[in-house]
Amino acid sequence: MVMETWLMVSGVVVMTMIILDGKRKKKRHRAPGEDSPQRAGAVHDHESVPASTPDQARHAPVADAAFENRQNGSHLGAATQIHGDITADERVSIKGRVVGTVTARHQSIQLASNSVVNASLEGADIVVAGHLEGDINASEGLTLMSGAKVRGTISTSSFACHAGASVNGSVLPGQGGSVVFPEQKPAE
Repeated sequence: MVMETWLMVSGVVVMTMIILDGKRKKKRHRAPGEDSPQRAGAVHDHESVPASTPDQARHAPVADAAFENRQNGSHLGAATQIHGDITADERVSIKGRVVGTVTARHQSIQLASNSVVNASLEGADIVVAGHLEGDINASEGLTLMSGAKVRGTISTSSFACHAGASVNGSVLPGQGGSVVFPEQKPAE
């Protein structure tokens, strides 16, 4: 009887310690200046990674976590399938499947690594990490992350393509943009 009581008391003490440790970790990860604890599963804005130039900052690699950490805008989850046209006046994040067109003028469009999109995209800043079959018109810039697969015509003023991404189509300069080819030096 004494042994059973001792085990129960030690179990309660261990559970209390686990709960207090969880609260301590939650407080430590809370953003500075936040008064109240966040509800479970709440999302926070993704902080940008500092880069050496503004152009590099705009095209800094975005991990899939960034797709989950967006608070504003429209989000299409991995289990979502849309057949039709999407028009938004806010940021659009897609993890699922879309067939049709996605238009978010003056806003960003992001395709997560597990997204499969058969649509034309039109937006300001577009980041592709998944599969896209369709034309892209990015007024500010386009970033293809590692593992991105794109088939179609790309029109943008700024284009960044990370190692491991593939493009099957053509890339055209957008408004105010130009295509620059580095000078080739003859082999010696």
